Amino acid sequence: MRVFVTGGTGFVGRYVVRKLLEEGYEVHLGVRNPEKAKALFGDRVKVHRVNFSSKESVLKALKSTNPTYIIHLIGILYEERSKGITFEEVHYRLSVNLYDAALEVGVKKAVHMSALGTHDNAPSRYHQTKRWAERHLIESGLNYVILRPSIILGPEQRLFSDMDRITRWARAVALPGGGNYRFQPVDVRDVAEVFVKCLRKRKPDKKIFELCGTKVVTFKELLRDVFRHLGRRVLMIPLPKGFMFYTAKVIELFLEPPPFSSDQMLMMWRDNVCGGMEDEAVPNGVKEILGRDPVPYEESLRWSLETYLSGGSS
Repeated sequence: MRVFVTGGTGFVGRYVVRKLLEEGYEVHLGVRNPEKAKALFGDRVKVHRVNFSSKESVLKALKSTNPTYIIHLIGILYEERSKGITFEEVHYRLSVNLYDAALEVGVKKAVHMSALGTHDNAPSRYHQTKRWAERHLIESGLNYVILRPSIILGPEQRLFSDMDRITRWARAVALPGGGNYRFQPVDVRDVAEVFVKCLRKRKPDKKIFELCGTKVVTFKELLRDVFRHLGRRVLMIPLPKGFMFYTAKVIELFLEPPPFSSDQMLMMWRDNVCGGMEDEAVPNGVKEILGRDPVPYEESLRWSLETYLSGGSS
């Protein structure tokens, strides 16, 4: 069966694509940069250059591939407004184009990457636009599964490379709100397996699932564990979120993308843990869909950082 994947060359995407190939799917990637896709996957996938801002371009790609399923992974953490890269454009408008085109060609199911913290009342533009995309998919008439992961652990997690680079030169980092914001990190291999399992499995259809790992950790605890694996002694300086929000506003006037954004401070409106949103989402998505417990936090972090430090990925 054919699967059309967006965002297949990104952090999560490369694991999803490899899992699809392991399971015997015919994989088609819609990408802006075919060379990057070919470098990652060679001739094991079929690559299509797509302008996702154009519904006509998306429709042309879907008509030429006639996929049974779609996995939609495109997303951003920072806006680059000078390039037209905004949350509204990437999270919402691109999703509208994709799902409207998918409905026209008769796609059987779409599995959509959202994010934990997405909610009608979320204050950040990141979460608001994620929610708009969810709602459009739910109301589109397509069969769907929506997945909301907490922070995802894997060798390509940007937090690791950022902290590694920064603390090589400055052995101090800021902790928004004292670093007490809580996450429930989930392993990228679990996330990829969930995406693929949702394609043929009927049980999760027309539902939203939260994806979390085995342990709740604060941002301070997560950084402490990261620095321990990196072999670094780093001073962690607690700063008020409000101070960091306005500092980011100033930085955003001069740097694009910024090292941290004002919207990221707003994203910390609630702890990023499963079961805390009080909405329709199912909280234990990994176990519900895979029928097993997630990869333990300690094992996931160790694998992620050892692989990152060795210069590889799986």
